Amino acid sequence: MSQNKFPSFNEQKVEYALLDWLADAGWNTYGGPDEPDGGVQLDAKHGRDDKSEVIYWELLREQLIALNEEVTDHNVDDVITSLRRDFAGDNLLEANRNVQERLRKGRQVNLSKPDGTSEKVIVDLIDHETPENNSLIAANQFRVRQDELVIPDVVLFVNGIPLVVTELKSLTQDSTVADAIDDLHTYEEDAPRLFAPVLFNIAADHEHARYGAVDAPETHYNPWQPDDPIGSHSELKEMAHSLLTPGTLLDIVKHFVFYQRQPGGNAKIIPRHMQYHGTNAILQRVSRGRFENGLIWHTQGSGKSFTMFFTARNLLYRPDIIKTPQVLILVDRQNLRDQMSDDLGKLIDFEHYDIVTDGADQLQSLIEEGQSQVVVTTIQLFQDIDENIQENDETVVLSDEAHRFMEAKLGSKLDNALHSYYHFGFTGTPVNENTEAGRNTFQHYSEPQDEEGYLHYYSMGDGIEDDVILPVHFELRHGNRDWEINDDMMDQAHEAATGDLDYEERDQLIRETINQQTLAELRPRVESIAEEIVHHYREKLAPSGWKGMVVTPSRKAAALYGEELQKHLDPEEVEVVISSAGRSDPITRTYHTSKSERERIVEEFKDEDGDPKIVVVCSMLLTGFDAPMLKTIYLDRPLTNHNLLQAIARTNRPAEGKQNGEIVDFAGVFAEGNVEEALNYYPPNVRKAAAEDVNELLDKFDTKLQEAIDLFDHIDIDDDPETVVECLTYLRKDVEARRRFKELYRDVENLYDTLAPMGELEDRDTGRPQKYSWLTQLHLAYQRSMNRESEPEKRLREKTKEIVENNVEVDADWLDEEFEVVEFGADHLERVRDMEAEQGITEVAGAADDYLDERSEHHPRYRRLSERVREVVDKWESDEVTADRAYEELVELEEEILSVEDEAEERGLSPSGHALFAALMDDGEEGFAEYIDNEDEAEFIAKRVDEEFVNRVDLSYSGWKTSKRTREDIQKLLLEVVAIEGEKPDLCKDDRFLDDAREYLIENYPDN
Repeated sequence: MSQNKFPSFNEQKVEYALLDWLADAGWNTYGGPDEPDGGVQLDAKHGRDDKSEVIYWELLREQLIALNEEVTDHNVDDVITSLRRDFAGDNLLEANRNVQERLRKGRQVNLSKPDGTSEKVIVDLIDHETPENNSLIAANQFRVRQDELVIPDVVLFVNGIPLVVTELKSLTQDSTVADAIDDLHTYEEDAPRLFAPVLFNIAADHEHARYGAVDAPETHYNPWQPDDPIGSHSELKEMAHSLLTPGTLLDIVKHFVFYQRQPGGNAKIIPRHMQYHGTNAILQRVSRGRFENGLIWHTQGSGKSFTMFFTARNLLYRPDIIKTPQVLILVDRQNLRDQMSDDLGKLIDFEHYDIVTDGADQLQSLIEEGQSQVVVTTIQLFQDIDENIQENDETVVLSDEAHRFMEAKLGSKLDNALHSYYHFGFTGTPVNENTEAGRNTFQHYSEPQDEEGYLHYYSMGDGIEDDVILPVHFELRHGNRDWEINDDMMDQAHEAATGDLDYEERDQLIRETINQQTLAELRPRVESIAEEIVHHYREKLAPSGWKGMVVTPSRKAAALYGEELQKHLDPEEVEVVISSAGRSDPITRTYHTSKSERERIVEEFKDEDGDPKIVVVCSMLLTGFDAPMLKTIYLDRPLTNHNLLQAIARTNRPAEGKQNGEIVDFAGVFAEGNVEEALNYYPPNVRKAAAEDVNELLDKFDTKLQEAIDLFDHIDIDDDPETVVECLTYLRKDVEARRRFKELYRDVENLYDTLAPMGELEDRDTGRPQKYSWLTQLHLAYQRSMNRESEPEKRLREKTKEIVENNVEVDADWLDEEFEVVEFGADHLERVRDMEAEQGITEVAGAADDYLDERSEHHPRYRRLSERVREVVDKWESDEVTADRAYEELVELEEEILSVEDEAEERGLSPSGHALFAALMDDGEEGFAEYIDNEDEAEFIAKRVDEEFVNRVDLSYSGWKTSKRTREDIQKLLLEVVAIEGEKPDLCKDDRFLDDAREYLIENYPDN
């Protein structure tokens, strides 16, 4: 069998595969290769003829009666009426929250009784305890019309309510997960009503899968790792057999959804896989009732706080786990308590918690009262409360950064106050068993059955692999840990004290008495490093809008850095965050901040558009501080182990366009031979994941760049513009090369952005700038030619633009002229007639795909033409026809595509009427030619429908396309014109005709 005969795993195949996997997971599936679309089947089965409806109300009606003893045929409409109000709403997140509340808790309704009285009843929409009691349906091609028509690939319905929307792509068709997420965002804008009841969306191709809450940005679409994988290479298949099983899905609906207040508007929070599995591991242990403990290591940035919140809420509201627990959340610092309080306060539906702000007396009272609620406090307060005061014998303690309690030996104070309790420790860094505190931590929290001492763990490497956190790279700006003594600088600082000593004696004295803090407070050194920081910030951070943090070993050093940086930058761009505690010199006092000032600075720093751009700190903001805009830490403090990992983690929070975090090391922490020393508490895998030498990335850049160039090793690469056409032709014909080219260019551009402005990248003797510039020019031509992007250069990173401008090997004017994006039409047709065959194929096929993309969804003639374009390109790609023949056929097809509007005008049909005419003449599976005797008959029906459509349907108001009245008016006129005037009653009995005809009329009616 030739390679060309192998079946392609296209987007539709991904769709069918998912339906098969969902069937194995317990869903009743509709749709497949040998049957109508699932949405069409369900619409016919459950009487959904209004595409603006997103609920199968008849199915839900049946299930409400089946699941609720009090609901009957007599009163079910009372429930439906209430639910219709709940499911409506203009604000997507607000409507989603309202529906989620109903799905989780049920709906309180006044139900009428046969005797004429009524009673208040909680009506369940879902049976959460026994998932198989629900109607569980997965269907493909479910159509919804609101502002626009959207057709997700597969939708999961529980009792007729859509809970999961999926959009699927195929890498073999040059589409990826990222494209699927973009489509989902478009769907949410075009048909928000569909997403009001949705729990989450899924975006996938046949290799990768991501899930994200409704209205979530791309950075919050995450992978799902099952606790018990089935061993598939397809992430989507694993997801179908774990996340999408009815039991897991309904468990999340019931117990794992938060809504959070955020500055830009509310956000929906659903669990990441480590949060879900970690929480359930704790719940399972508590449910055994043995007062056992557990240690949870979830790396910093993975959402450890939310794991604690999910755990706390499940403990409070699930009597099947524990009856009426008091849940204590312990931290070891007031700022962490305040942050925990702030985070809880932002959760809209989290109730029953108390923050201890009034000291040990308040804490003791709360423990003695023993109410079933969450209490947030610092561990230190237990030093000042009485022994054995516990009143609630169902107490669960969740300790944040638990290993620090062991270091401070605070665990014994907790034991004195509480006689019996479950204790679960959380840590963002792995515990070192080679230290006394580490051994004590494992001894206190771990149970014999815990693997490696942890009840559940999620490492830094796991987080990077999942894209939950970013990799961090370090750049050494200090060649040796011992500061090279500069005579002039040291003389200025110590002449008075050491003036009577000779050079060797003075040098020895300095080396014995000066530590890192002393060095960091020497102004000449601060001046020198501040200049480097400013240069780095201006070159690498400012162009992309990222921010930086300077970490110093003392408050005075912080003040000095602040003063120097403000000399070079706008003073408002630099803020120093230090406290006013203790004695201070005049310079330090200048930068003292109060708690409220620090809170203001932090909030303004998190604002991507606001000042400050750089904050200078000593010890503040190194723990529990999340600012995705922070990319770079300028480190002038010798941090090690846990403290170093905490600092690294400040830079690894994802943000759109951010590829990595960065440590610029002025303290020699990462000096050669000292990486292992700096992180000597931790095993090699932790050290490797923590931070990578930026110089090692240069090798990666070279490798990726060469791989991209090697894709074209069969082509003579030179500065001849025709070479670009030859390369594009190759990419058009080879889908795997096309996918690999896009993937490699993205990697190369990301690495260049990370490494710039290293001199090695711009050294022409290495060949790097020439290769990268050529590759970028090819990528620009690709974007214009195949993706029809008119100005792709605007999306280039700033540093890439610079290097291209300085190293262009292909004439840019020629590229602009040859690959100008011309609108599909007469001018475009004239333009392509003069092209060489292979370039013409690329140009016409790309332009036709772009022109037909939306039109083919709503017009049968355009759909047929789109299929024919694809057939011609496929034959050319598989060498079944020559380039000249394919080019000739594509030009003819472009002429035919452009003639569709002329044909409609010649027949006296509007675009809507012509779409109906095309459907009546279509002899394919989706057409209705079998009912029509001849072309004149089809034209007569189309013209009459066209006339009646304008006369009898009110088109004057903005919502007419989704109006129930519109739907009824169209159906009535179709029945009268087609069945009576056209004498085609059998056509109207076809379940598809009324739906399709109505859609053609509505979708093709011009908006203006």
